[in-house]
Amino acid sequence: MNPLLFRFYIGVFSISLGFGIMTPAVPLFATLKFSANEWELGIIGTLVALPYFFAPFLFGKMSDRVGRRPLILSGILVYFFTSFMYVISTSIHQIAILRIFEGISFSMIWPSTEAFVGDFAKHLSRNRAIGLYSVAWSSGYMLGSMTMGLMVYFIDLTHLFFVVGFIMLVGICAFFSLNIKNSDLEEISTDKPSRSLVISVSYVMLIWGVSVLSFFSLFPSYATKKGVSPSMIGYLIGIVGLVRTLVFFFFSRIMAIMGSATMPIGMALLSLSMLILWLAPSEIGLLASVSLLGLSLGLLYAYSLLLMLSLPSRGRYAGIFESSIGLGELVGPIIMGYMGFVISPSFPYICLSILGLISSIVSFLLITCGQKKLFEVS
Repeated sequence: MNPLLFRFYIGVFSISLGFGIMTPAVPLFATLKFSANEWELGIIGTLVALPYFFAPFLFGKMSDRVGRRPLILSGILVYFFTSFMYVISTSIHQIAILRIFEGISFSMIWPSTEAFVGDFAKHLSRNRAIGLYSVAWSSGYMLGSMTMGLMVYFIDLTHLFFVVGFIMLVGICAFFSLNIKNSDLEEISTDKPSRSLVISVSYVMLIWGVSVLSFFSLFPSYATKKGVSPSMIGYLIGIVGLVRTLVFFFFSRIMAIMGSATMPIGMALLSLSMLILWLAPSEIGLLASVSLLGLSLGLLYAYSLLLMLSLPSRGRYAGIFESSIGLGELVGPIIMGYMGFVISPSFPYICLSILGLISSIVSFLLITCGQKKLFEVS
């Protein structure tokens, strides 16, 4: 592997490790310290996405011009200071504001890192480059959640935010040492690709965003009410990351088998995982649910990113990719959280199951109606 790419993956893994710790820690912190209910947790989850449904597009376009590294480093610095502010927060309202800053940080980081993979992929198989990049961030998230589950036994929950701050410093050092170059200027084209392809991928990632942040925002509270311990919650969320990471690692082989059927299959698995979570919130049921969810998220994310990075002006289209996720994350948790609050804590999961089933049918129809070319990448 190229040394530059290897160091880049180390940097992505480092910051994702910190993000993975924060994913279960923040809603759990809000639940235990401020007694947040499902509605409040939904709002907190949505606020991460408030800047994320438009800012990634802006920062992605900016990275095509000013470079990937300045935006990546700026985003990590924002997250570094935000993690420490959680320690001194005294109300649920302050947590809500900090979540907005997390969304700004993500908007700077992810389009630029994804665009870099597309820039470098001309030297490698794009399937392999995207698969390894996805392994780097997904394994970081996975180990982060498991680390939270382990460390909460030994240290106070608020001390985890100091750990995250230290990990961000490691990420800053890793990326600062890289000379990340953009794609050639002639590749930053004003030509418009297939509108149908962009719309199709954007829709899939919209549903992905609705599902993933609704789950991560509401599941810690839901599992707590079912008698699951905080450490076990961290392990279960870690399993989502473990299965997703395995999908990314074997992505090239999976693509050779599944091809354009990846999207409808991924949506069907999403529907099934949420159905099990609704019907059988036992230990076995939760394990089966999070495993299927990780499988679904891995398939949908990697294949959709593969499509977007086949386009020119990679920063711009990586920004559209992430903004689609952001829009889903904006509307998903607040709607699902409200329904969980006024109906029942389990009700959001049957809604997500139905949404996944409908999206699977939509994806299938796009293929069977002669539009299979939308899902093929040279």
